[in-house]
Amino acid sequence: MHPDSKRPTVEYIDPIISAEIPNINEEPELYSLVSEFMIHGPCGAENMNCPCMVDRQCSKNFPKQFCNHSSVDNNGYPLYMRRNNGYFVEKSGVKLDNRNVVPYNKYLLKRYQAHINVEWCNQGSSIKYLFKYINKGPDRATVAVDINTDSHQEKVVDEIKDYYDCRYLSACEASWRIFKYDVHYRYPSVMRLPFHLPNQQQLIYAADDDIDDVLEQPSVAASMFTSWMECNKINKDARKLTYVEFPTKFVWKANHKLWKPRKIGRSIGRIHSVSPKLGEIYFLRILLNKVKGPKSFEEIRTVNGEEFPTFRDACYALGLLDDDKEYVEAIKEASHSGSGFYLRFLFATMLMSDSLGRPEFVWENTWQLLSDGILYNQQRTLKSPGLTLNEDQLKNLTLFEIEQILLRNNTSLKNYNKMPYPDTDMVSLQQIALSRRS
Repeated sequence: MHPDSKRPTVEYIDPIISAEIPNINEEPELYSLVSEFMIHGPCGAENMNCPCMVDRQCSKNFPKQFCNHSSVDNNGYPLYMRRNNGYFVEKSGVKLDNRNVVPYNKYLLKRYQAHINVEWCNQGSSIKYLFKYINKGPDRATVAVDINTDSHQEKVVDEIKDYYDCRYLSACEASWRIFKYDVHYRYPSVMRLPFHLPNQQQLIYAADDDIDDVLEQPSVAASMFTSWMECNKINKDARKLTYVEFPTKFVWKANHKLWKPRKIGRSIGRIHSVSPKLGEIYFLRILLNKVKGPKSFEEIRTVNGEEFPTFRDACYALGLLDDDKEYVEAIKEASHSGSGFYLRFLFATMLMSDSLGRPEFVWENTWQLLSDGILYNQQRTLKSPGLTLNEDQLKNLTLFEIEQILLRNNTSLKNYNKMPYPDTDMVSLQQIALSRRS
C-alpha cells in the first residue's frame, strides 16, 4: 500500500467505523438499519438461550465497555468510541445501548442493507490469519428439528450424533457452484520445489515391480532438483538464478523430466520447508536460497573455490550460521504463515535437537514472535477482551507453554544452559486477573 493511502492514526477510525446507535431524528434510515442488522443481543441474563452464550457468558464479549474516544492499545487492537449518550434500541423488551452495537460502516450498511461487521486492522500479521481464515474449509453444521414439549427437559447426549461433521451448504453457495462460477482466483501460480540429498530422491513404483529393474531405468536418477543442476550445465541464463528463482524463467516438463525456458505466463517458486532437526538437508535448504547456478551437489557446498565435506560446513564458510542466526531467520520465516503454537513448537524442536549453540540468543531475538496468540488466548480464557499483559508476563507465559511442550517430550528448559525458566506462580490465571484490576 502506498504511504499516502495508509491510515495508521486513530483520527481515521471514526469516519470509517462506527459502533454507536445514530440519532433517530437526524439519521432515521441509518437508525432503522442499525436497529435491524447491527445490534447484538439481547443475551446474558436477559436471554440465556441466545446462540452466543457459552458457559453462561457471551462468547462475543458483549456488552462492551463505554468509551468516550476511539483508541488503539499497545498491541494494535482498536477500542471504538461507544459514548453513554442515552441512545438505545429495544429488542424483546430489553433496552440495548451503544455497548451492544456491532462495529459497522455507514456507507456499506446503507448500500447493502445487511449485517456487515467492519473492523480496524492495522497489523501486518493480520494478513497471515486472513489467509488462514479463507482456507479453513467450508462451514460445518449439524442441524436437527425437535418437538420441545418441556423446556426444562434434560438434554440427552448422543455421542454418535455429536461426532457427525456435516458440511453446511447455503442456497447462495449451491447456486454459485451449480452455475460453475469461479470459487477463487490465484495469481501468480506457485510452484513447490522439492529437493533432496544425493541419491535420496523419491521413487514411485508398483508393488509387483522388480526393484532392480526400477533402479536400472534411466529416468530414476532424474528428479526436478537434479534436472535443475543439469540445466545449469547447458544454459548460461540458468546459472544466474537460485533454485527458488528458477520457475520465473523456466518451466518444468514432468513428462520429459526437463526444464525448458519459459515463453508465456508467470510463476514463482517455493522450496519445501524442512525442520532444523533433520540436519544436512536443512543446511542444504539454506544454501539453495543463496547459491546460483550449481551444476552438482559438490558445487553447492563449494565456497570461494574450496569444496567442503558437508552442507553445514559450507553454511559456516558463507557466514550463514554465525551466532545461531540461521535459527532466528528460520523462526522469522515460519512466522509469515505459522501460528504462534507452531512457532513455539518449532523453537522447542530446535532445543530438543541440540542444534542451538546459544539458545538464549535465539530466544531474545524471537520471543515476540513466539508469544503470538498468548494474549488472545488469555483474553478468551478469562473472558476479558480488555486484558493487557506487560512484557514480563508475556515472556513468562510463552516460556510456560514452551516448557509444557518440552515436558511432554521428557525434557525441560532447566536442561538448557542460560535459558530462562518460567515462574509458575506468575502463570496463575487468578494473579493475572488481579494484576488487571490493580
